[in-house]
Amino acid sequence: MRMLRLTLIAFAAVALAGCAATAPAPATPAPSETPAASSSTPEPTEPETAEIVVDGSGFSLVDSEGSTTFTHDWADEVAPAVAALTGAFGADPVKSLRDGSGGHYADFDLYTWGAFTLGDAVGLEKPRADYFLPSLVEVTAPEVEGVAVHSASGPTVGSPVTEVAALTPLVHEQSDYRIDPVDPSLVPPTPGGEITDMVALRADESDTTIVMLTAPVLSYYPF
Repeated sequence: MRMLRLTLIAFAAVALAGCAATAPAPATPAPSETPAASSSTPEPTEPETAEIVVDGSGFSLVDSEGSTTFTHDWADEVAPAVAALTGAFGADPVKSLRDGSGGHYADFDLYTWGAFTLGDAVGLEKPRADYFLPSLVEVTAPEVEGVAVHSASGPTVGSPVTEVAALTPLVHEQSDYRIDPVDPSLVPPTPGGEITDMVALRADESDTTIVMLTAPVLSYYPF
C-alpha cells in the first residue's frame, strides 16, 4: 500500500512538471510607438520701429506696440544711434561731411537715410555736453522707409502752419516755429537769459506748410 502511494505521488509530480514546462510564455507587450517630433515653434519676431519722435532733448524710436526701444540725447555718441536707425530703416546711411567753416558751427559727419539726416559734430575742442549742438537731425518728409517721423507735440513735415502756430509754448521767428522745449519755463525767451533746446519746424515761402523738421535749436541765439 505504501508503495502504491509513493508511485501515485511520483506520477503526480511528473504530470505537474510537464504542465509547467509546456505552459505558454506570457505575451510580450508590443513596444510603444515613439510620437513623431512636433515641428519647432517659430521664434516670435520683435515689433518693428513704427515712429521716431523728436523733442528738444533728443529723439526716440518707438515700436508698433508703443514701446520706446532706443533714445538718443544730443550729447550722446552717435554710433549707437546710427546702428539703431540703420535697423529701423533697413539700409545703411549715405555718409558725408558738412563744413562748419570755423564759425559758430562745428564740422559735422552726416548720416543720411533718404529724408532723414543725423549729424555728428566732430573736431570739438570741449566736451560734447558743453557744445550747444553736439548732434542734430534734419527731416524733410513725414515718413522715411515706412517709419513716421514727427515732433513730440505731433506736427511734422507737411503739417499746416496753423496747427503749429496754435501750440504752446512756442517761439515764432519769421517762418521758423520752435516747439517742444526741454525747459518750458524758459519760453518765451529773455534775451541775455537762459537758453533751452527746442525743435524747429520750418515753413515754406508762403508760410503755410511745414517743409523741414530740425533739432536741436536754441530758444534764442545770442550770436
